[in-house]
Amino acid sequence: MDLIAHFERETTAFHRAALMAALPDAPPPVPSCPDWTTADLVGHLGHVHRMVNHIIVERLETPPPDRKTMFTAPADATGEDLADWFAEGATELAATFRTTDPKTVVWTWGGEPGVAFWLRMQAIEAAVHRWDLEGAIGSPQPVDEELAADGVARFLDVVLPFRRRTAKQVPPMKGESYRFRQTDGSGAWSIALDPDGPRPLGDDEAADVELAGTASDLLLFLWHRIPGEPLVADGDAKALQRFFVLVPTV
Repeated sequence: MDLIAHFERETTAFHRAALMAALPDAPPPVPSCPDWTTADLVGHLGHVHRMVNHIIVERLETPPPDRKTMFTAPADATGEDLADWFAEGATELAATFRTTDPKTVVWTWGGEPGVAFWLRMQAIEAAVHRWDLEGAIGSPQPVDEELAADGVARFLDVVLPFRRRTAKQVPPMKGESYRFRQTDGSGAWSIALDPDGPRPLGDDEAADVELAGTASDLLLFLWHRIPGEPLVADGDAKALQRFFVLVPTV
């Protein structure tokens, strides 16, 4: 899979949507990101790209101490200026990805210290936020099937444990089990939320609930962007409702 091509396609589409969001007098709200406007979303992703680029270029092996305040958007930027500021950061990060060995060791939040982690996660994050931004200005387009399928796997392997570690006062897991089945491909992913930690659910183990849908819808559901209705659910409805209690958004 050409992750750099995915990243560049998604950030180009994000920039295009950001320019459209700049047309109204006031930045529109983003329905899938409560309390954020389109300007907030553009500023967020532009900040993330600059932070990741800094980590890679400087070969940082620990998190930047001021990563929450570094590389913020210009305070006086207009909507169009903000969109172009975003594009500059995305282009710079894409160039860094192209010229850096993916095995280069740098700090990440996911327990996999390397540039390959950032490339994979940034392609997925760009796709999700592109969907967010398009949803604020019109009709959001689905995430590419190949990238979305990879995103489902990454969510269960990396994002879910991260959210469990960083969220406050999450209830204990009691063995709840979930299977996610792709309807536009052959993908199937399963997980058991055991008391001592998440683990892959065996193929011969029944899940409490199974969700079936396109790779894009499965990814957007896991990122808490869409409700369960676009997906076909089979099993324990209470277990499904409990999923985002056990794996909260952060």
